[in-house]
Amino acid sequence: MTRTMKALARRISLLAAAAGGVLLSQIAPPRCVEWALADHGGALRSAPMSPLLVGLIAAALALGAGAIVLVIVKLLTRKAPPSA
Repeated sequence: MTRTMKALARRISLLAAAAGGVLLSQIAPPRCVEWALADHGGALRSAPMSPLLVGLIAAALALGAGAIVLVIVKLLTRKAPPSA
């Protein structure tokens, strides 16, 4: 049984390597790559903000969203005040 499994694994690995080679051959080499059709030239090509600023804004928004979720969960799960 072990010999059969090793042979099967060898065949599968050869098939995967061949399939990977075929897929990689379909990718254009870097010297043939041109700009995408949706890439706008001029002022729109460069980002107006630095990547660091974009990351900090995204982190602040994620932290704010998490805080809002916590507040909503606390409000929905709080116990009713005891009635006297």
